[in-house]
Amino acid sequence: MKTVELSIDLGSKFITIYQHGSNTRLREPAIAVATVQNNKTELSKAGYKAQEAMDGSLGGANIVAPIKEGVVVNEEMAAKLLKFFIKKIVPDGLIKPYIKAIVSICSSSTSSERQAVEKMCLKAGIKEVTVVEAPLSLLAYTSSIGGLFVDIGGGKTEIAAVTNHGIATGCSVNIAGGAFNAAIIDYINKRYGVRLGEFTVESLKPSALSFYIDDVASYAVSGSGRDGSPKSLYVSAEDLRNAVIPLVDDIIEVIISVLEQTPPEISAEILRKGIFLTGGSTRIPGLVTYVEQALELPVIQLQDIDHAVAIGGAKFFDNKDLLSDMLGVKIY
Repeated sequence: MKTVELSIDLGSKFITIYQHGSNTRLREPAIAVATVQNNKTELSKAGYKAQEAMDGSLGGANIVAPIKEGVVVNEEMAAKLLKFFIKKIVPDGLIKPYIKAIVSICSSSTSSERQAVEKMCLKAGIKEVTVVEAPLSLLAYTSSIGGLFVDIGGGKTEIAAVTNHGIATGCSVNIAGGAFNAAIIDYINKRYGVRLGEFTVESLKPSALSFYIDDVASYAVSGSGRDGSPKSLYVSAEDLRNAVIPLVDDIIEVIISVLEQTPPEISAEILRKGIFLTGGSTRIPGLVTYVEQALELPVIQLQDIDHAVAIGGAKFFDNKDLLSDMLGVKIY
């Protein structure tokens, strides 16, 4: 029987799967379109296809998000969603492969949340599951002996000082891409009396949000006025920057707090190599420079921010002794 080794990153908004040994990868939104047939709920679309369906008529179907902030909130639907994605990488054949998986989750997950992830994976058809904290996978991705990792994702920012013996200190905060969107919506509504939709802001952010002070571009958007009527206006890069900067400053304060609790040996490594920054929100132009100047430490943005956790997790298949040291248990 063929054995397939998968590294799975259960992120705040995306599920990323990387197949060890083949470089095959998948990254899709952790949402699905669910329909009820014969009193049984089935998935008709998932990932990007489900996201596209949100813009049209769903009829009697519903959008479900069974994994939120990396936490399984609907075990049955989460298993079906994960199974759907796995089939895109490992199609069904005459003989089903034996699937092993290393699953990276938020380091602040509780023991019951970890157990829910394990049960969900087993229901999805995975035969062997090892759950690891995402910062451990990031350390493996960089091949460093230690460092400080800041992952600004869609729903959470995770900050952790990590060594080959595990996480020394760290925390996660609910300030990330989703909070940036909410802050922009609130700022524009208060300043211009126009409420923008979540989809509008998410589409606007990649081109309009910038941390460069000399960015004076403006962009046409549409929303609804206080009386509910359609409104159009121009918003500037400065508007978006002013909305988001207080949240980024809050993240920086948390980074400083973690640094203060970091053991001297790791601090020395951070001085040598800098702070590793990853996550989709780090694509904001000028953000890395802004954080670097605030901390007065070198900040390195990881190369493959979308797949870094999944690629790093896959490295544990080749180095089970390292994973055993990190988790404090023997991995076979």
